[in-house]
Amino acid sequence: MMEIHYPWYAVAACLLVGVLYAFLLYGVGKTTLGRGMRWLLAVLRTLAVTAIALLLLEPTMRRRVVERQPPRVVLAQDVSASVVGSADSAYTLDALAARIEGRCEVVREAFGTATSTNIGEVLSAHRGDADAIVLATDGIHNQGPSPTLLATQAGIPVFAVALGDTSVRCDAALTEVRCNRIAMLGSSLQVEATVLATLLEGKQAQLTLCDSAGRVLSRQPLQYGSNRYAQSVNLTLETERAGLQRFVLNLSATEGELTLENNRAVFYVDVIDTRRRVVIFANAPHPDVAALRASIGSNRGYEAVVVMADEAERPTWHLDGDYSMAVLHNLPSEQHPSVRFADGLPTLFVVGLQTSLPRFNALHTGLEIEARTRRTNEVTASHRADFSLFSLDEDDATAIEALPPLSAPFGEARVAPEVQTLLAARVGNIVSSQPLLAATSQSEHRQAFVWGEGWWRWRLADYAAHQSHELTDRLMDRLVGFTAMQAGRNRLHVEAERTYAEGTPIALRAVLYNESYEVVNDREVNLELRTTAGGEVQEYAFHRDASGYALSLPALPEGLYRYRAHSGDLQAEGTFAVEAINLEQRNLQADHALLRTLAATSGGLVAGPGAEATIADALLQLKPTLHEHTRHTDWLHWPWLLALVVVLLGAEWAVRKYHGEV
Repeated sequence: MMEIHYPWYAVAACLLVGVLYAFLLYGVGKTTLGRGMRWLLAVLRTLAVTAIALLLLEPTMRRRVVERQPPRVVLAQDVSASVVGSADSAYTLDALAARIEGRCEVVREAFGTATSTNIGEVLSAHRGDADAIVLATDGIHNQGPSPTLLATQAGIPVFAVALGDTSVRCDAALTEVRCNRIAMLGSSLQVEATVLATLLEGKQAQLTLCDSAGRVLSRQPLQYGSNRYAQSVNLTLETERAGLQRFVLNLSATEGELTLENNRAVFYVDVIDTRRRVVIFANAPHPDVAALRASIGSNRGYEAVVVMADEAERPTWHLDGDYSMAVLHNLPSEQHPSVRFADGLPTLFVVGLQTSLPRFNALHTGLEIEARTRRTNEVTASHRADFSLFSLDEDDATAIEALPPLSAPFGEARVAPEVQTLLAARVGNIVSSQPLLAATSQSEHRQAFVWGEGWWRWRLADYAAHQSHELTDRLMDRLVGFTAMQAGRNRLHVEAERTYAEGTPIALRAVLYNESYEVVNDREVNLELRTTAGGEVQEYAFHRDASGYALSLPALPEGLYRYRAHSGDLQAEGTFAVEAINLEQRNLQADHALLRTLAATSGGLVAGPGAEATIADALLQLKPTLHEHTRHTDWLHWPWLLALVVVLLGAEWAVRKYHGEV
């Protein structure tokens, strides 16, 4: 049927154009031809012009087409380690393919890896585009959702060639390891391992937990009480080092075991050190120093270390480890005028009777103390409600105001606008402008001030009133928590998972900030990668994308890896682990029951190697699929229409040529 996507009068206009053209040429034009001949030529010209005009309207031809598609059969070959290592490793589906090719459309593919088998992946991948699936597998499924459920959802028959050995063999295996993959430093971690043993009744074994250096951390003896032994064994792991740590579970070998590959399991734990380390520099021994250390250390998240100024000024001394902040007690002093050993750290100044006020003022901390005498003041605390850098409970503020006085150097304070006062000094009943406890966050590193000695008195009074040090420890916790928090951040950041599965690509991302902390990608970012045990350094380059930088590393072998990303003077470091997950070695007994369930659920059947004829006969009974659809063909694509127009015009020209009209 011809279709023209224009109104009917457009077709009438095409006919009218042809008639007018013929009329002007043969009706009113000069010619010596007879009347009959003029009518013939007029009809030829009308038909030709009308045909050309109609073609300009792009007409199409609509027709119904029925296509026959042969049954589409997927032949999937299991190439996992459990099949490759069995007696049927040489089996292929070639013979079955040869029987059905020509009658069926055959699609060949492989599934399974050296470490896992996902039968459901094949079923879900061909849902809706295949008429039957043939699996050549041992039925061992150890990854992904249930293949039985997927076979039901797919709605197509599943046939299976059952490979492998279903007999029970003498073996012991670690089938599963469960533990928290993130732990705090110093905590105890419970590791639960499932041990399966077959045909080993009466035999003994030992399960040991080791660190990456091979040091035994825990051990548990085992007695296989039956030929189908299954037991969950609990071991305790003490986290002693921070960072991503590698641990190994080993199940000792027993005589007669089928394989020892499944007697070992490696897992990784990300041990996080959340403690902030605080170094207390002291001008001289003082009861305050021990009190400060006790208050800071009362929070398990902090670790306080005391260093005397004499030791800190030695040329060979340096900070051992990363510290979040420093406390300077009575420093700088006349004996120790320099406090360079605390450079680069947020600082809490405890200004006492031994503090050199001129040298303290020279630090330009935002607090200056002008003293004209060496007298001291006994001052108590008065809470200031306008302090906004951190919060203090009203009950705590009231209790602090009742604590005994501190001994503060007598002087007049000049406080910069960015310094906020939490506790003002009160002399008798008069609240002065002198800050007793103040803080600021405006400098490169945060700073806080305690103007006066006697923290030890506060702790003793707190205990006398409340039978605990919770009040003073809570105040110090707020003060240290605020001061130790760095205002800055690294301008180069790498996003990486802590663990990756062996054999999978590793995707990393990087984000680069300019000095205004806006995301940019106008500089090159490179990455150095090496194993934590040493080895050759591999160099990679991130490539730019719309949101920063991306890098895809090739699949890496099992182990711990350390990376360092760098861009100019900016760098970011970290570690990740590649974890071997060998599910194939956990169970080597073929599961033909699963294959029979798949076949019964979907309407297929199961046969053994060499009995493919039954499967082939069933596949050849599949009916082809008939697809009916409407096809539209553009008339401009039909060459015979062009030939017709040429014939009409050619015939007209030939007649006129014969009669001498050309």
